[in-house]
Amino acid sequence: MELSLADFIFYIVVACFVMVPIFTVVSRTLHARVERRSLANRVICRLCLYAFEDTSHVGTVNCPVCGALNEKGRSRRLG
Repeated sequence: MELSLADFIFYIVVACFVMVPIFTVVSRTLHARVERRSLANRVICRLCLYAFEDTSHVGTVNCPVCGALNEKGRSRRLG
């Protein structure tokens, strides 16, 4: 199989145009996963709105500032 210089350059350019979107999708997916894991440990106090991280596996935690009991995760409860 013979490959001219023009064909070789064409294949290189096409490969770059194909690989850039693939790398972009992979990078964004990995970044979103890291962001989701970081937000899973974040708790915002319902009383004083203090944001803190808690890595324990319990469902409710006490706020270090005001001592109010808060649920971990995305709670839809108000008040």
